[in-house]
Amino acid sequence: MTDPNIEPWKIKRGSCELSFDHPLICAPMAGGLDTPYRMLLHRMGCQLSFTEMISARALFEGIERTKKFYSWVPLKGYSGAQIFGHDAEYLSFAAKEMEEAGHQILDLNVGCPKRKVTRTGSGSAMLKDPENLIHCINTILDSTNLPVGVKMRMGYHHLEEKDLKKLIKDLQGTGLSWITMHSRTAFQQYSGTADRDLFSRMVSWGDIPVIASGDVRSPDDVKDYLKRGATAVMVARGHLGDPTWIDRAIASISGEEWTERYPQTEDQIKLQLTLLREHLDYSLKWYGEERGCIEFRSHFSWYLKRFKDRREYRNRLYSIKTGKEAISMIEEIENVWLGQANMTKF
Repeated sequence: MTDPNIEPWKIKRGSCELSFDHPLICAPMAGGLDTPYRMLLHRMGCQLSFTEMISARALFEGIERTKKFYSWVPLKGYSGAQIFGHDAEYLSFAAKEMEEAGHQILDLNVGCPKRKVTRTGSGSAMLKDPENLIHCINTILDSTNLPVGVKMRMGYHHLEEKDLKKLIKDLQGTGLSWITMHSRTAFQQYSGTADRDLFSRMVSWGDIPVIASGDVRSPDDVKDYLKRGATAVMVARGHLGDPTWIDRAIASISGEEWTERYPQTEDQIKLQLTLLREHLDYSLKWYGEERGCIEFRSHFSWYLKRFKDRREYRNRLYSIKTGKEAISMIEEIENVWLGQANMTKF
C-alpha cells in the first residue's frame, strides 16, 4: 500500500454536514483536554476537539461544577461534547443540553475503562449490555439533531470477533454518524498494543465512517491507520504538552521531515515556552488563580517532557500556587533549556 495523502472528510447527519481539511482529531481526555488547552489548540487552528467526559446524570441533577466541562465552545473549528452514562433518560437530557449549549457534535463514551466509571455501568461497561447500549443511542438520536457517534473498545473482558461484528452492524443500524474504535479491550486498559489487524477487518464490516484511536504517537501511526481504512485518526496522549503536534504531523505526512525529539532547537524551545505561557494565561482566566495553577501543573509537566532537567523541577512544579510563581519558573527553565540547546551546537 502506498502512503496516504491528506484528504478532506465530513461528518454528516441529515442536512447537517461538517467538513474537515485533514483527518487528525484531538481525542477527548479527562484531565488532559480541558478547556484552557482546547482554547490554545483552537487558537492554533484545531478543527475538532472534544470536551472532557460529561456525566449525563450530573447534568440532569444540575451539579454546578459540571458546567466547566462544557460551557466553552470555540469560535473557530468544531466542538464535540462527550457524554457518559447508562440511563437513557439522563442521556436524552444531556444530548438536548449539549445541543442548546452550542456544541456541533455529540459523542457517547463507550470506551472508558476506569473503575469509577465502569462500576456505574457506564463507559466500556456498556459493552456488557449491547441491548441497553442500542436503546440509549436510539434515545439520544431521538433527542437531538446533532451528528452522534460513539467512542468504544473492541470488547470488555475479552474479544469475541463475531460479537463485535454484530455490535458494529447494530450500531450502524441506529443511524450513528461515525464510530471511534480504540483497538483494545477494556480489560487491557492501556497495556499491550492496539490490535490494528482487527481494526482493518472491522472497517470492512459496514459503510459507516470509522475513526481510529490507540497508540498514535507519530505520523507513521497515523499513516498506518489511514492505510487500514480509517476515515480519521484521534490523537490523545501523543499531543499532550505539544500543541504543535498535529500541524507537524500533517506536514510530515505531506513530505516534510518529522522531528521526533521536539523541541530541540532554540526556535522550537522558544515557541514551546511561549505556548506554555499562553496556556497558563488561559488557565488562570478560566479557573481563577488558585484552581488555575492546580489544573495547570500537569500540563506544565507535559510541556517539559523533552527537558533534560525536568526531574529537578518536578517537586517545585507541583507546589506552584500563583501565576507569578509559574512565570518565574518558566523563565528559569527557559534560560537552562536554551543553554542546553546552545551547547549541542559545539
